[in-house]
Amino acid sequence: MRILCIGISHKTADVALREKLAFDAGQVRCALAELAGRWKQAEFVVLSTCNRTELYTARPIHGHPREEELRHWLGEFRGIGPAEYDAALYTLTDANAVRQLFAVAAGLDSLVVGEAQIASQLKEAYAQALQASAARTVMNKLFQRAFRAAKEIRSETQLADGKVSIASVAIDFVARAFETLKAKRVLNVGAGKMNELMLKHLAGLGVGQILVANRSPQRAAELAAAVGAKAVAMEELAERLGQVDIVLTSTASPEPIITRKMIETAQRRRKCQPLLIVDIAVPRDVEAGVGELKNVSLYNIDDLEQIVRGTLKRRHTQLAAAEAILSRHVAKILRSLNIRDVAPTIDALYRRMQLIAEEELAAAGKKLSAHEDAEEDKKILRLALHRTIRRIMHPAAANLRRSAGDDAARAQIAALRKLFDLDEK
Repeated sequence: MRILCIGISHKTADVALREKLAFDAGQVRCALAELAGRWKQAEFVVLSTCNRTELYTARPIHGHPREEELRHWLGEFRGIGPAEYDAALYTLTDANAVRQLFAVAAGLDSLVVGEAQIASQLKEAYAQALQASAARTVMNKLFQRAFRAAKEIRSETQLADGKVSIASVAIDFVARAFETLKAKRVLNVGAGKMNELMLKHLAGLGVGQILVANRSPQRAAELAAAVGAKAVAMEELAERLGQVDIVLTSTASPEPIITRKMIETAQRRRKCQPLLIVDIAVPRDVEAGVGELKNVSLYNIDDLEQIVRGTLKRRHTQLAAAEAILSRHVAKILRSLNIRDVAPTIDALYRRMQLIAEEELAAAGKKLSAHEDAEEDKKILRLALHRTIRRIMHPAAANLRRSAGDDAARAQIAALRKLFDLDEK
């Protein structure tokens, strides 16, 4: 079985590119249906968050899709040419792909190392793949082991201490931007998990007033009630922008919902007082040109890296312990998956040798002298031949099973299948 991962992340692409390759929930469902329909023998999971878009695939060793097919499909599905994303797109295979999945699940590959939010996002992506019948035996084993590894890392290390989510880092950033938040008015746009996390952190800082706007009035009211805020209609967004000092936004809108013109109007009403906007959505909720306006400070998810660097330094001593746990889980799952490859190859080789032995026995039987013990002689000869096959095959099979999980084992399996034409019969 071959495992592949293709994707982009905050390490390889800025938010402008990431938003072009981002998937919302509906697009994930469509993508899974298309992938599973095109490559029926393969399994797929699509993960799309504010910091990454990754496609995980498991397929037979000589099957499809291949790396180039996946790269082409991704650009085709999102409607952008390869020249725009090819340099930022990484491809990982087998052990490296498995390690990437496990690192993502544990928050080791996150912008905020150790963040817990990614685990729930990965579980949601996996659940969508299960519902679409795109994830089956191999993906089930991979993702269940990834979740176990992530849980052990969180419980056995202090990697998650301190600021552990993009939301908490965003509010830390807001708090540092002002001497006090007591008289400040905040407009939050969106009512998803990230908004809820931001407002829970913000509520404890003594901010003057919090307004919550969302397309669903019911969801806005529920979130506002949970954090002691006031719900406002989304239709009032332009008007409310002129009444606040801080804007926090994180929606699933495919297009910007706050335009330069809206902020220009709001700033005239506010007499050009300083306005801080933190946009952690991907795709972005705020037009990039807004940051060019006088006394308007616009920050997106990529701009939070300076705070994140300090967080990473405080956690550096925990990384080695987390990596050791991750490596142990990766080794176990690779051993398990490669045994799945070893066993069919060994069985196929046994069957090939036994078939040759039977053919040779049949040919020899015609030349054996006809006497009353001839059939007994054939049985003895057959037994001797099959015992010889087992003795020849035993060390090869034992060595392959012992090395399962290593790159050498994959190379040896591929060589055996090619040398003995095991895929052609």
